[in-house]
Parts: sequence; structure tokens; C-alpha cells
Amino acid sequence: MSRQKRTSAPTSESSSLLDAPLYVWLLLVGMLVYASWYFSAAMPWQAVSPDLPPYNPTRGQLLKDGLLLLPEALSNWFGGGEAPLGLFDRMGIVLMASVMLLCSYALGEFLLFRLKLLRCFGLVDGIVLRLASGLMLLSWGTCVLGQFGLLHHPLVFFVAFAISFFTLGIAWKKQLFAQLKAEPQPPEPQPHSMETRGWLLAAAPLVLFIVGVSLLPPYEYDVLEYHLQVPKQWYQAGQITVLPENVYSGMPMGAEMWALLPMIFQPWPLDWYYGALTGKLVMGLFTLLTAGLLYGAGKRLAGVWAARAAAICAISVPTLIYQSGTGLVDGVWAFYTLAALYPVLLVLGHKPTEDDTPLPLYGLGILSGLMAGMAFSVKYPALLMAVLPIFGLWIFAVKTNWKTLGLYVAAVTVVVSPWLVKNAIATGNPVYPLAGQVFPADIRTEAQITQWNQAHQVPANAQGSRYSGPQLFAGITTFLGADPWLGLTMVPLAIAAFWLAPRKLSLPLAVLLAIGWLVWWGLSHRLDRFLTPTIPLGCLLAGLAAQRIAESPLGRCTLRVWLGWGLVTAFVLVNMPLSIKLDPRIFVSLESLRTSNTSDPLQFLNENVTADETVLATGDAALFYLQPPVIYHTCFDAAPTEPLLDMTAQQRQTWLADRDISWIYVHWGEIARFRSPGNYGFPQSVTPELFEEMESQGILETKWEQLPTGAPSPLAVIYRVHAADSP
Repeated sequence: MSRQKRTSAPTSESSSLLDAPLYVWLLLVGMLVYASWYFSAAMPWQAVSPDLPPYNPTRGQLLKDGLLLLPEALSNWFGGGEAPLGLFDRMGIVLMASVMLLCSYALGEFLLFRLKLLRCFGLVDGIVLRLASGLMLLSWGTCVLGQFGLLHHPLVFFVAFAISFFTLGIAWKKQLFAQLKAEPQPPEPQPHSMETRGWLLAAAPLVLFIVGVSLLPPYEYDVLEYHLQVPKQWYQAGQITVLPENVYSGMPMGAEMWALLPMIFQPWPLDWYYGALTGKLVMGLFTLLTAGLLYGAGKRLAGVWAARAAAICAISVPTLIYQSGTGLVDGVWAFYTLAALYPVLLVLGHKPTEDDTPLPLYGLGILSGLMAGMAFSVKYPALLMAVLPIFGLWIFAVKTNWKTLGLYVAAVTVVVSPWLVKNAIATGNPVYPLAGQVFPADIRTEAQITQWNQAHQVPANAQGSRYSGPQLFAGITTFLGADPWLGLTMVPLAIAAFWLAPRKLSLPLAVLLAIGWLVWWGLSHRLDRFLTPTIPLGCLLAGLAAQRIAESPLGRCTLRVWLGWGLVTAFVLVNMPLSIKLDPRIFVSLESLRTSNTSDPLQFLNENVTADETVLATGDAALFYLQPPVIYHTCFDAAPTEPLLDMTAQQRQTWLADRDISWIYVHWGEIARFRSPGNYGFPQSVTPELFEEMESQGILETKWEQLPTGAPSPLAVIYRVHAADSP
């Protein structure tokens, strides 16, 4: 009898594995078809030199090569043996970031207690929302205090945050003692804990990589031009305001406040640099926070397989990892978009029972508004992609509960108001640099407003059309996986959710996804990374489908293979630096990385310009690593050299001396790039003739130039300014 049972068991398991619902078989076929298309898509690969033909491998070729060359790729983590290693040089940054996160957790705990929401969330999503809420408060407080010109007064920040702790935490102590007096509850059985630990172990290499690249010095152009450059300038000036030389300083920079705040408390000489690295680490961790929130939300809304699949889908998206490694902020407002939607989904998915206490709608409405407001404080498009659509979902969820709706609106307004007020005072336009033609008080000229609008309009094809059929097809396929760095696992499962997931959860997610795509395709300049906020929504949809699929043995087996394949694919692709352009040197010393990321002109200026001298720069606006004082401009701002055009030699020398300008740095390569067809444009007043004339007048002397082989003119030039009485 015993023998018969043992021999029949495999037959039973085999039959149960094959005896799966039709939708599992259809999904399995769909996954294979999608994988075939996904791995056949061509990938961008940076040419090693202009003399060599471009190399456009498919994802499948990259995956195969990456697996074969994996030891070599992992050696890049250590600089390939050609750079000094460092680990302890990161300890100060990690310590400062840890202090910020601990303070954020405490503030978030106090806030959720005040909103009566502590019991609404599970362990993982509760931890994540505490951190997110506290980081929002740190960002908001830094923004407000910074606008009062207090960035050079760390004691004021300490007192302000201490008062916040006291105000929010004074009633929380009752909760602490209540927990101590309560009888300990026996732990709930966790039958799936071993498999969950297995998935954590499988994801560990990617987690290590995400944390490692988040700690590295920045190199991406937008980050060097404004994401970290503007907080650096605000800190050096002592006040948050709109900078006349950098139009992007009018953008809301809620995420960048986590770089500005540690600058105030850093003890090192390059305080702005180490503060920026601390903020970059905090921003980089949002990929992991997104995965954590997806795990908690998936488990609360559907089940353990929904949690696993949603989190693994997120951790397997190279786009989110790229955000972490570069210091871009799109992953941050993607997280806050999901965090703003989560309370609505709790209301829509709630199943009241006789012994169940009602959901605290007012607290959920406030939390949702705070999260949506924070998304808006990171990027303007969040107004259309998060704030307004989620408000519509709240109307659908609570109907005429005006207090909940009003609290949502009030919370959004409170969080975003400092940024809008700053712009209104400084420029006359609360949403500067957007809508310049709507607000007559905007400080820019008509030409500058037109230049901005043309640079950020919906792109046209060769026929001048912006909404043609091929463009629509390209936009849809980009959304479905043609984006080079979207990841393998999410799309098929998210599509399956429209048939398999509960409508009350899948429809709100689908609506928000559709709105996000429409805003991106119909109103923006269609940069792929502006689709990043839709990724967590798609991951949650994928998780909802996975919960249903996991009901059958074949479905669970399929999910294990598919999600594991996605982790391997993502790990290989993000370690191909020539393609994704992620710096993988996670164990190389920070000093060595800072030197390698600093361009040759900036290194020359850092070595030769004294502390009492000022550099005037034009063309190159990515000046984060420049240490001396600088007068510069972005391509959308007036060139500081414009007043020199109609001056005599004596007037020019006087004008330069009055501003302590001893060096002039001109990057003709960048100027040519901006002036190329279809690019952003550049002020026409910057011409070679102006500098040639100043050289002939004895005002300027060429001290350094970068002349590419075979080029007729230099790529970049650095001039020494001679005073009027110099020989």
C-alpha cells in the first residue's frame, strides 16, 4: 500500500501540472511570443570610435554575450584592475544617508499615527510608506527654510526638525506604551516564507548592484547640469531661488532637497559634493522602495504571489536601475505616483465584514494627497499623470464624501505650494518655465519662451506631422517593450491582468496607465524616461495577474521560470556599460571616479584657477565638478558674454574686472550640438569672432584648448583674462 502511494504520487503531480486552465496555456504561449520579439529587438550601442561602423546587437545577442563574458563584466565592478579600490570612503555618505532615513522613518511613523493609518498597512508597505512620508517632510521643510535664506544656518534646521519631531510625536508615546502593555500575539504561520527567501536571494545581486551604482559620483548630463548642480548653487548662495543662469532652477526639485539637506551638515571641505552623493544615494534607493511598496501592496490587495511578481518585475526593469545609477529623478516621482494611488486601491478593494472596522477615509485621503503632491514636487508632468487622475479615482471611490476629497486637494496644495510660490515671486510665473505665454509677467523674452516651447513640443516627423499613424505605432510599441530598457517580465503579465485580475483593481490601474501614455505621447517631447511613472503601475497589474495564474501548479512553475529569467536578463543587461551607459565600477574609490568623471577642461580649471578668481563659461553647462566660482548659462538663458558685444576694449576689461572674471571657458562642441537641426538652440550672440577680437585686443590669451585629430577648429578653449595694466 505504501509502495503504491509512493509510485502513484509522481503520476498525480504530473497530471495536475498538465491539467491547467486554458488561460495558463494561453499565457505561456504569449510569453514565448513576447520573449521572441523582446530578444530580437535591436539595442543602442555606443560606437567605440567614429571610424568604426555602429554596432546594433539584439537583446538576445547582448544576453548571450553577457552570459559568456559575465566574469569580465563583474570585473568592471572593481575597475578591471586598473583603478584603486575603495569601500571605506563611502562610509560617511552611507552614515549620513542612514541618519536621514532613520529620521524619515520616525517622522513617517508619527505622521501615519496622526492620520490613524498605522493599522492599515502590512509590515513591508508600512515601512516603505513611513520612509516615503518622512522623506517628503524633510524635502518640504528644506524647501521652505531654504527659501528664507537659511541654508548656511544648520542650527535652524536642527531646531525646526526637532520641533517637528516633538509636535508629531507627542501623542505617539501613548501608542508606544499601549504596544508594550498589549499581550504578545502569536506569529501567523508563513507557509511561503522559504520561497520568498529564495526570491530575495535570487534578487540579491541586482540589489547589490542598485545600491552600489547609487553611491557612485554622477556623470549623466542632466544631473551635472541641474539635478545636482542647482542644489549645489543654492547651497553656495545660501538660498533657494530661481537662478537667472539656469532655467531649470524654476522646476520643482523635491527630490533634490535630499541632496541639498546633507550639504548643510557635511563636515568635509567639499561639503556640496559629499552632500550631493548622499542625496544621490537616497534617490537611488527608490528603486528598492518601489519594489518594497509593490510587494506590500500586492500582498494586501491580492496575495503572496502578487507581491512576489510585482516586486520582481520592478527590480528587473533596467530603466529603474538606470535611474538609480545616474541620479535622475523620474524613478522618484514614479514611486510617489504609486504611493498616491495605493490608498485609493485600498478603498476600492476593501471588503467590509461584520467585525471589520471602517477604513479611515480621511487619513487615506490626506496620505494620498501628500504622496501625489510630492510627485508634483518632483516633476511638473505629475499634475496630469498623477494628481488629477488620482483625484478622479477618489471621486469614483468615495462619491460625494466632500471632506475626503477636500483633504486630498488640501494635502496636494500644501506640499507643492512652496515651489509654485517661489516661482511666482521670482518670475511672475508659478509654473516657470512652462506656460510662459500664459503669464505676461514671465521674466523671459518672447524669443526665450518660444525657444523653450519649441524644444519641448511634440516631435514632428520628416513630413512635419506630430500625430501620424507610424508615430502612433511607435509610441504603442515603445510602451509595450520597444523601449530598450523596459525589462522582460512585466508586459505579458500586465496584459493578462485585464482578463484575470479583479476589475475593481485592474481598471483604475489601466486608466492611470492610459492617461500616462496619452500625456507622454500627446503632450510631451516623448523622451522614453518620461514613461517611467507608468512602470510601477504595470508591475502591480502584473502582480495581480500572477496571483490568479499561481492557482495552478503549471502557473506557479511558469511564473518561477519567467520571473527568474527576467532577473538574469536584467542583471546581464545592466552590466553592459557600453549599451545602457551605466557606470558599473561600484568598488572603485570615489576620488578616482570623481577624477574620471570630471572633463578635461574642468580639471584644468580646478587645478589652475585660484579661490578669488571667477570663471565665465559658455557652451558647457554641466559644471557640477567645477570648484571655482563660475558665471555660466544654459542654452535657454541669455549668454553672460552678450554685454561685451558693443563695448570697447577698455570697457570689456573693466566689465570683466568688476566681476573678478579671470578665465573664460568656451565649449564650441556643445554650442554646435545645441545649434544642430532639431536640437534646443543656443544664443546667437556667442560667436568665434567675439573671442578672436578680444584676443587681438590683448584681453584674452589662450591657455588650453582641446583639438580633436583632423578637426579644423578646437572643440573647447580656455582663455586667461589680462587686466588692463598687464603687459
